[in-house]
Amino acid sequence: MSNLSLESINKVFTSGQLPESFGIKITEVNKDSITGELTVDERHLRPGKIMNGGVSLVLIETMGSVSSCLFIDMEKQNAFGIQVSANHLNVARPGDVLTAKSTAVHIGRTTQIWDVNITNQKGKLISSGRITMLVTEMPLQKV
Repeated sequence: MSNLSLESINKVFTSGQLPESFGIKITEVNKDSITGELTVDERHLRPGKIMNGGVSLVLIETMGSVSSCLFIDMEKQNAFGIQVSANHLNVARPGDVLTAKSTAVHIGRTTQIWDVNITNQKGKLISSGRITMLVTEMPLQKV
């Protein structure tokens, strides 16, 4: 398992990238899970003033990608989402604070599977998803 700190994760995986533009912040790092947060605003809406389901997929992809790095050597390996799916169970509205938590299902040498549940501030399940990550021997490019 990697020794990535919460600060370094937010710097490497969110700062100046898609998660930051969506308002996603990683809030907790555990040995086999990552938790992130997003407050729904105008950027995330579809007609009817409800959150677009694609936002849940971005959260699932982000949580899976960050989580996979807990179990790889980022100097020698990289991990890519190769399949993501979600079930949208409830709507989210502007002002809702969503929490996305990843849970490791399978940590293999070349693949990882992560379940990600997204709940609102009342604990209501908004979306439930799964992402499969492919682990390769290519390092992340350093900026």
